[in-house]
Amino acid sequence: MTRSLRDKTAVVTGVTSGIGRAMTAQLLAAGARVIGVARNAPKLALLSVEFGDRFSALVADLGVASDRLRTTTALTERASEIDIFISNAAECVYESSLTIAPSALTRLFETNVFAGIELCQAVIPHMREGSHIVQLSSIVTQFMPNARFGPYAASKSAIEQFVNALRLELHPKKIHVSLVRPGLVDTPIYDKVPSFSSARAKIAEQVPTWLTADDVAETIRWLLERPPHAVISELTILPTEQPR
Repeated sequence: MTRSLRDKTAVVTGVTSGIGRAMTAQLLAAGARVIGVARNAPKLALLSVEFGDRFSALVADLGVASDRLRTTTALTERASEIDIFISNAAECVYESSLTIAPSALTRLFETNVFAGIELCQAVIPHMREGSHIVQLSSIVTQFMPNARFGPYAASKSAIEQFVNALRLELHPKKIHVSLVRPGLVDTPIYDKVPSFSSARAKIAEQVPTWLTADDVAETIRWLLERPPHAVISELTILPTEQPR
């Protein structure tokens, strides 16, 4: 018997595009309520109209410490119990470790590492037995196509180690922790990455068909709906033509 998501309360970060938006749609379709966190207020307002009463928007730039603090307070005010936390918001850079600006590296770790840690610290006290934390990572933690993925891979590797420790800490409380590593996904995040267009074209020659955000979101929904006696602790999903 699968686990029902109906009437569950979920927190999802990075909801205005890509995997976060697709995941929000999947959760709402399954009957859950979603608190969606993102930094683009106009897009969040449009999503609130589109998704309806079971979607609650929270505007925050998770790369900014003061916004994270405000978010952790707001989340606990809006929901006394949180059943699902999907840590999806991320920054991506394609830059040499030797030339990346300290400010860019700081921003990368603020969003990809500190946000996930701080929001976990906030929501876990409001989670009961059977709740679920899902952290989005990347296949680059296992295989870097080239050195310019290094800073991004370092940030994702850091949050993976946090999740590995979290899984051990939360096991006695029977709170599930899952790590999801997608391969190449066709999402707007790459449109914001300077100097990546030529590399993207070369990658597309080898892997012409990438995953869609819906592919990843549907997989995460499947993961969340596993029966109570089963948990998917780690999952990698790749396009058919991407070998690793």
